[in-house]
Amino acid sequence: MIAKGLIKNTKYRTGHIMGRHEILFQFLPFSEKNRWKKISPDKDICIEGFPRSANSFFAKMFRLYNPTAKAAHHMHAPLQVIKAVNYGIPCVVLIRNPIDAIASVLVVDRTLSTRFSIQSYINFYEKIWPVRDDVTISDFKDTTQRPQYVVERINQRYGTSFHMEPITPETRDTIFNQLQETQKQLKQPEHLVAIPTVAKARIKQDVLQELKEHPLLPTANSLYRRFLEI
Repeated sequence: MIAKGLIKNTKYRTGHIMGRHEILFQFLPFSEKNRWKKISPDKDICIEGFPRSANSFFAKMFRLYNPTAKAAHHMHAPLQVIKAVNYGIPCVVLIRNPIDAIASVLVVDRTLSTRFSIQSYINFYEKIWPVRDDVTISDFKDTTQRPQYVVERINQRYGTSFHMEPITPETRDTIFNQLQETQKQLKQPEHLVAIPTVAKARIKQDVLQELKEHPLLPTANSLYRRFLEI
């Protein structure tokens, strides 16, 4: 178990570094089966954000209403966004308040240090900041509660005609069921599924206090507020 955690930790740290450097980015992702998620000139849209910012939820909602669109997503790499901008591909950057996003990352992987997790958040959005005016920014509340508004803004910015309907209890259940099914197929524990669960809430309480007191958190909070002002 310890060895498995260390391997995962190393992959996370390595991916974090590679996602910010042009030469190294070409070797991502680590798994060949995930290559289709990477940005390329033939993609129709790029959906990117720091981990645990509703990436899975929005990507599945988007696919539900735009099944033929080719979407790049889930690389959690700033260069994914920058390359989308360079290719002229519509891009939405998902963002969540730091304490919730980072706490959720730490819930998923307790081998990560609090400092590294906060620094990862800061590095991700600082790298994207220069292209902020060329992408659509979506806060967690809009991403999870008003995705139709997010898609409307994407269409207005890029002249696209992507479709999205308001969330209903039925569609939310559909997406949550898909996420849970993915968790089961990958044989992951409950706290890894990308939806709220009792198990995750219980673990999250253990990390919040340390996170709140960390000296790097104000920097992450300031960066988050700057993005919301765009």
